[in-house]
Amino acid sequence: MKIVLGVDSRTPEANVPVVSLLKKIAFVGGEIEVVHVVPPPVFPGGELMPVLSGVAAQFYEGQEWPDSSEAVTHVAEALGSTYPLTETVITGNPATMLLATAESAGAHLLALNASHDPAWKTAFVGSVARAAVLDAKESVLLARATELPDRPLHAVFATDHSPYADQCAALLGELLPLGIAELTVLTAFPIAAMREQLLAKGESGVGAGDQVEHSLRVRNADTIARLDAAFGDSAPVMQSRILDKPLDDAIAETMTETHADLLILGAHGHSFTERLIVGSVSFRYALSSPYSVLLLRPR
Repeated sequence: MKIVLGVDSRTPEANVPVVSLLKKIAFVGGEIEVVHVVPPPVFPGGELMPVLSGVAAQFYEGQEWPDSSEAVTHVAEALGSTYPLTETVITGNPATMLLATAESAGAHLLALNASHDPAWKTAFVGSVARAAVLDAKESVLLARATELPDRPLHAVFATDHSPYADQCAALLGELLPLGIAELTVLTAFPIAAMREQLLAKGESGVGAGDQVEHSLRVRNADTIARLDAAFGDSAPVMQSRILDKPLDDAIAETMTETHADLLILGAHGHSFTERLIVGSVSFRYALSSPYSVLLLRPR
């Protein structure tokens, strides 16, 4: 499993969230390419020089690359022996080059720090994280916690049991994040509101509401059984939650009550319509939630 890890900033502490999360999550068979993209220089008028050549390129790279290479090496050292590593430093637009590197490498996962720590260059965090969420063809891991608790990871996997969500559950089983010790499978559904609407139809309507709730519990149990089979002897402790609440409230409550460190969601498609309608929740949480997020993107 190939992971491209995008790093930025020459402040070593700036990369702690994503490095710590990758070490904790422990993807089986993961190989990491640590990539730092050196942006082209900005001139006084605000213009970017898109292409450097000849003496100018040699001078700029001579000034910028040693520090960048040191930052990449520091991250590689911090990751230790958790994953086999390669190190890459390239020049160009950070968002464009990082996504291109991940695609050309055939990566399964693009990992980034999405912390809003002021020590980070906000331009990198904003542009690269957004580009990864909206345009990456790979699954995306966005790290936000500056300090993880001294215990294995707790995670919440939110699913609506659509065919796409089932594909995401299968992908989670393929990625095998063995560092997850507890996993809550969450489904939010307005059961009470539906029952009120069906009440006017008589007892058969109320019965239909009970059937829906039962069906969701069965589907959650089925998802847990499939994940349990995929993880085998290393399966996390898993529990099911069906909450009669809007999804935002259900996620916030579950993340808090389970002390979860990671929210896992499916990222559905790339078209504008899919982002606006089907994938709106995933994209919104990936870009603005306070949690670290794993966006699953089945190929």
